[in-house]
Amino acid sequence: MTKTFIETAGALTERENVLDGAGVDGAQLGALIGLTLLVLAALGAIVLVVAALVQVAQAVHLSEPARSRWVLAVVFAPVFGALAWFAVGNRLQMG
Repeated sequence: MTKTFIETAGALTERENVLDGAGVDGAQLGALIGLTLLVLAALGAIVLVVAALVQVAQAVHLSEPARSRWVLAVVFAPVFGALAWFAVGNRLQMG
């Protein structure tokens, strides 16, 4: 009976050490956080590019050559081209 109690107490001690973070390596945690941020940034860039391409395709005020130039800008310079579209390209041209 005593042996079982000691084994149970030892198991609780092991469990407490894991919950306290004693078994977590700082380098591994940093790598995991960095990888997570990289994946989130890549997903954000993909969403930005897709949204820009959809808006360029639906823009009625663009001529076909202008639409083609915007599509090329967004495809070949994805983040910069998409941000440029949202900053200046998505405006109605007067005149």
